[in-house]
Amino acid sequence: MAVLIGGCSGADPTPDRIIRTLPPVEASALIEEMRRHPEFAIIDLRRSDEFAGGHIPGAVNIDSAASPEHIAGLDPDGVYVVYCQRGGRSAGVRKMMQEAGFSEVYEIEGGIGAWKAAGLPVTGG
Repeated sequence: MAVLIGGCSGADPTPDRIIRTLPPVEASALIEEMRRHPEFAIIDLRRSDEFAGGHIPGAVNIDSAASPEHIAGLDPDGVYVVYCQRGGRSAGVRKMMQEAGFSEVYEIEGGIGAWKAAGLPVTGG
C-alpha cells in the first residue's frame, strides 16, 4: 500500500529516500502513474467529516490525530502521497514518516484546498 501525503515544503537529504512536497498538478501526475501499483497509497489526514465532504479519488482516510498508530502499521518501503486541508497536519506526518525511515513520501503542497483550486478531481461530498 502506498500513501500520498500533502502539505508543506521539505526534502530529505538521504540520497536513497524521497521525502518531498509536490505542487498539486505534479502530485496528480504521480498518482496517475502509480495508481495501479500495490505499494502505492494516497492518505487523507483530515477528520472523517472533512474526508466525507470531498477527497482525492482513491484516498484512504487516516485522521492525523490517530496517525502515529496507523503510520506504524504501514510498509516503510511503500510509496505514499499525503495531504490535509492546507498542509499543516500533513507537514507533521511527513516529518514523522521521514523520521520513521519511510523511503518515498510525497506531500501535496497546499493540501486539498490547492488541489481543488487547480481544478483536479475530487470525489464524495
